[in-house]
Amino acid sequence: MKKRVTGIILLIAAIAAASIIAFALGIDPPASNIMGAFAAVVFLVIAARIIKVSDGIFFSALVFIFLASPMGSILNLYRSFGPYDKFVHFISGILLAVFGMTVIQRLMKKCITAELYPFMVPMIFFACMFSSGAAGIWEIFEFVTDRLAGGGMQRGMVDTVTDMIAGNTGALVYGIWAYFHYIKAKKKLH
Repeated sequence: MKKRVTGIILLIAAIAAASIIAFALGIDPPASNIMGAFAAVVFLVIAARIIKVSDGIFFSALVFIFLASPMGSILNLYRSFGPYDKFVHFISGILLAVFGMTVIQRLMKKCITAELYPFMVPMIFFACMFSSGAAGIWEIFEFVTDRLAGGGMQRGMVDTVTDMIAGNTGALVYGIWAYFHYIKAKKKLH
């Protein structure tokens, strides 16, 4: 718990520092980007308490928020460095697939054990589809936010579709890794 609190404090400090640096460099990020970064931290803390995620997922989410909010939105790396947006979406695809696997394991109320191995391929598929669905929902959120608040998160259809491709590629990478991890673990049992 102490490590998580330290991680949260460091992320909050990074958001504050990125905001100061952005204004000093004349980037002048919208207040909504700064508030959104702090809101993402609050959302993570609440979600992690409700869902009880592992430290690995929690700290991965902290790193993701750092990459997406202070670096991407506040320091404007999304606009100033073209591949950055796709990199963040790729990472989100992996993290969402890992989270999807956590969800399905909790729904089945089992850990990865020998009895669960026959279900691993459908579980991996679920994790990848969970990630894919979340990528689609995120793009809908960006669209609605841009229309209602006049934001600029979406930069046209090509941006939206390539964001979804990047996220799905991340999910696929996780799925391939999980499948080979499953095969390796299965061989150890036999």
